Amino acid sequence: MLPNEALPGGKSDASPAGPARLSVDPLTFTENFDRRAFYVEHQLEHHPLLQLPAIAALSERLPKDLLEWNSEQPGAFTQPGSLKPHHLSCAETIRNVAEQPARILLLHLEQDPEYKRLMDELLDGIEPLCERVRPGMRQRQAFLFISSREAFTPFHFDPDYNFLLQVRGQKTIYMWDPENRFVLPAAAIDNYYAGVVPGDPRYANRDQRYRDEFMASAWKLPMKPGQGVHFPLHAPHAVKTESDVSISLSITFHTRRSQFDAVVHGANGHVRRLGINPPAPGSSRLWDAAANVGLRGARKTAALAERIGRRAR
Repeated sequence: MLPNEALPGGKSDASPAGPARLSVDPLTFTENFDRRAFYVEHQLEHHPLLQLPAIAALSERLPKDLLEWNSEQPGAFTQPGSLKPHHLSCAETIRNVAEQPARILLLHLEQDPEYKRLMDELLDGIEPLCERVRPGMRQRQAFLFISSREAFTPFHFDPDYNFLLQVRGQKTIYMWDPENRFVLPAAAIDNYYAGVVPGDPRYANRDQRYRDEFMASAWKLPMKPGQGVHFPLHAPHAVKTESDVSISLSITFHTRRSQFDAVVHGANGHVRRLGINPPAPGSSRLWDAAANVGLRGARKTAALAERIGRRAR
């Protein structure tokens, strides 16, 4: 169960005109970060960059490969790659989301200077707290989700630490303990980092099997404007929109620990192909060190061979 003490620790004292900030109790952060979900608070409901006209304009500035939009209302079983595109442009789909059901995702907002500034303001505020438990914040990224009532983000996991901030409308998050191996087997994580998954690699972390019995162990987390939720690394989840229009901002990052473990997961995925069941990252210092040296060396060798091959051609 989600601990009651993991609720936010008070309202933010930042004014709408000042830097964007997240409000969270430091003890809640320290005790729960990367272990369990917990709420944070923010004052982004009226932020000019997070209104539909500004988001539509952003979609026209971002490269098209950073835009995803469709007219389907996918359930937890839907394969992400099978969703049908909307008949409108992405910008028009955003502008008309209240009248024409849709689900829109804008990726890598950090490529836009204004949105990068907003992301950095939010993450700068929690970086000192993060340094206490997972030092070395890096690879900051931001994403926007715009959706209509009943839209369902399919069951999946994320390869980064995430704070999902609700700006408009209501959502319900269904999240599972990141250590629950019945819901998310270790092999699914290892194979993702090793790149040995079937199908479209863009959806490797999203295209996860879902079974109805998973719901018995889910943390059910309702969200309204002004609230946000922390997602531990690899915590499986699905999200349902409960209002006519929903806008959510996701800010994510990695740390030294997550980058190190990603290499171990990748090595584990390759070892699994040999029929060996490797130790999980963090359970064996000797294996972690060997996996990092071995996989990094293999990648450097492959890159060198590719460069030599190009020169020979």
